[in-house]
Amino acid sequence: MARKKRKKNIIKEVLSWLHLWLGLIAGIIVFISMIGASIFVWEEELTNWWYADAVYNEETSTDKATISMSQAYAAARKAHPNKEFTFVEVLNKPNRNYAVRSYKAAEEKGWTWASGIEHYLVVFVNPYTGQVEGEIDKKRDWITQMRFLHQNLLLRSDVGTEIVGAAALIMIILALTGLYLWWPKNKKVLKQRLKVKWKASFKRVNWDVHSVGGFYTYLFLIFFAATGLVWTYKWWSNGIYRMLGDNPKEVFQRPDPPTLTKGDYIPTADQVYADAIARQPKWDKLYLNVPKADAEKGTISAGLYYKGNSWWEMSDYYYYHPETAGLEYSMAHDEKMTGEKWRHSNYAMHVGSIYGTPTKIIAFICALFFAVLPVSGFLIWWGRKKKKNRAAQRRSARVTTRTTIAEPKVIVTNLKTKNT
Repeated sequence: MARKKRKKNIIKEVLSWLHLWLGLIAGIIVFISMIGASIFVWEEELTNWWYADAVYNEETSTDKATISMSQAYAAARKAHPNKEFTFVEVLNKPNRNYAVRSYKAAEEKGWTWASGIEHYLVVFVNPYTGQVEGEIDKKRDWITQMRFLHQNLLLRSDVGTEIVGAAALIMIILALTGLYLWWPKNKKVLKQRLKVKWKASFKRVNWDVHSVGGFYTYLFLIFFAATGLVWTYKWWSNGIYRMLGDNPKEVFQRPDPPTLTKGDYIPTADQVYADAIARQPKWDKLYLNVPKADAEKGTISAGLYYKGNSWWEMSDYYYYHPETAGLEYSMAHDEKMTGEKWRHSNYAMHVGSIYGTPTKIIAFICALFFAVLPVSGFLIWWGRKKKKNRAAQRRSARVTTRTTIAEPKVIVTNLKTKNT
């Protein structure tokens, strides 16, 4: 029995040490990343509010004729003749302007995420008049900055993403070791570890927040870390595919894109748009992506998102020949493998938008709390360290005092002996 108890204590000591030092190592990264995440959860709402004049128009009727996709592209190109626009986002709402995007990577990257981008511009075009209503320079937009603060600490992608990915792995380990350390010995202790004693001292409240709050959110921590690791490690994604019963080599298989003659494929976008919305009339949001003029191969892709009776985020994807508008390949939601449904839903799950506002609120609260966890953990460690230092100082003082008192006695005794 004693041996079993000793073994259990050793395991607890090892896991406690691991929990402490991994938390201290990853703490600052988690704190910074989660602050960015808590704001970026509301990216859509913040963008619609901050750039309301560009995002919205005053139309309320769904019967009014709209401009074509090629006209929307043309309007953006006219506003910025030196930029190539290839992507457009359309919401199936009469008061929303088309969002036409242009992105170009920098030839030479520095150490920040922005240094890897030559330009990243979104131009909002009125779908009824064809007028440009406003634009967002994503490279300098503060909402986009919050995304990259969370995603790669504002560092260049290949560096920052690896750092955040490593921290996410550590978070999973911390969640599991923390659960072991939290686990109560009996029912009496269990009651104490299920609630925060808000009227206690700051030291006790801080410990309760870290321990009790960590218990209630550890599954969320694992979930959000697991969905985030998809963008860092391919082996992690492949593991999830296998867990869902799919072979990683078989997911997202599609034929090679057609060879292109290098030209302007914008006019074909009108035919693609008309065909795509006819195939999925329930669409709420549509993404249209056209190959660049110098592309050697490629397709015009149309992604349509809509609501339905699936637990996954529902979307259909269609890929067209840029020159003939012929359908090359399609991936409707009902035709997807389980792994494909998960991968197309992973972003929505990670940012909390999968089921609308309720899940966004959960993601927001969790992100804020995950930022608090390393702070509260550090304060616990710092408090214990100060306590040990004070205890060591008291022991040292007692030893010094005993030595000081003892020395005169020895001296006096020696003097008496000498006199004698």
